[in-house]
Amino acid sequence: MARVELLTAGWTEHPGAVARRGAGWAPVRFPALVALIEHPRGRVLFDTGYAPRVPRLLRRGIDRVYGTLLPVHLDPAQSVPAQLHARGLDAADIDWVVLSHLHADHVGGLLDFPTARVVADPGAVAQAQALRGLGRLRRGVVGGLLPPDLLRRVVDPATLPVGSTDDWAPLGPAHDLLGDGELQVLPLPGHAPGHLGLAVRTHVPAHPELLLIGDAGWHARAVSHGELPHPVTRIATEDPTGYRATLAQLGDLARRRPGLIVLPSHDQAAIDTARGLLA
Repeated sequence: MARVELLTAGWTEHPGAVARRGAGWAPVRFPALVALIEHPRGRVLFDTGYAPRVPRLLRRGIDRVYGTLLPVHLDPAQSVPAQLHARGLDAADIDWVVLSHLHADHVGGLLDFPTARVVADPGAVAQAQALRGLGRLRRGVVGGLLPPDLLRRVVDPATLPVGSTDDWAPLGPAHDLLGDGELQVLPLPGHAPGHLGLAVRTHVPAHPELLLIGDAGWHARAVSHGELPHPVTRIATEDPTGYRATLAQLGDLARRRPGLIVLPSHDQAAIDTARGLLA
C-alpha cells in the first residue's frame, strides 16, 4: 500500500465566502496542498504548490493583477524541494508529478522537478503555453512557471492502462498510474481545462482510500453538503455546469464509501483532519 504525506507549500488568502457561500467575508488562508506519495514503484507528487519564484513572477506585467487578487505567502522552508531535503530526499528522487491543473498554486514548483514524468492533459498544457495577456489572466495561468519542454515530458492520462473504473463510478474513466491499481488518475472536469484527481490506496485500514481532488471542490462541505462557492468564481471557472456535476458526483461517491477521504487542496481543516487519519 502507498504511504501519503500531506504537505503545504505556501498559501494565499481571500474572503471565506468566495470559496463557500455563507462562510463570511473575513479573510481566510487557503493553503497550497502537495501530496508526497511513497510507493514501491516510485515516488509521486500530486501538484507542486507555490515556490519562491511565484511571488517574483507576480510582480511582472499582467501577472501583477493575479498577485494583487491572490497574494502569495511562502517561507522558503515551505517550498517542496526544501521539505524534501528535510526528509533526506531531493528533486531527482521524484519519479512522477501528477498535476491537477495548471494554476500557479498547483504548478509553482514544477520547474524544480526537471527529471520527473508529468501527468497532465496535453491539450490543457498546449493551451496554457499559447496564452498571452488578458487571456492568460482569465485562465489563471502565470507566465514563466511551465517548463519549456513540458509537452515533451507530459504523459497523457488517457494513455495509461484503464483502471478499476467501476470502483469510482460515477467518476471515470480511471487510469492506473503505476500498473497495480494503487494510484489511479481520474478526470474531474469543470474548474479548469483537463482537471484531474488522484485516487490512492493507503496503508490505513479504517481509511483505505484517499481521493485528492485539487480544485474540483474548494471546501470539504462542497462535497459533503453541496455548498457551492460564490457566483463570482464563475468568472474563473472553465465550465460551471461541469463543475457542479463533478461536485455532485463526488458527493455521491463519498456517501457510498464512508471510509473514503475526499480531500480538496485548499481547505486547511480538511487537510489537518486527513493528516490525522493517515498518520
